[in-house]
Amino acid sequence: MSIQINFAHDIRVEYRGHFYAEDELRESIWLVNMELRNGLPRRERIEAKRQIAEMEAALEALLNTAEAGH
Repeated sequence: MSIQINFAHDIRVEYRGHFYAEDELRESIWLVNMELRNGLPRRERIEAKRQIAEMEAALEALLNTAEAGH
């Protein structure tokens, strides 16, 4: 996982090859949670939970970086 900071003070974290801002990660977590609530087959449910855990870790890293910069 890597953190990218540009000159516009936009902090993004890398997740699965793409860089995400805080709001994009929060939206992705919300969307995967909605999929879980709507019901998924067992294998997809396990993968969705793993994705949520990874995205929450990426979000935490992003927030820690933002707090350290202020």
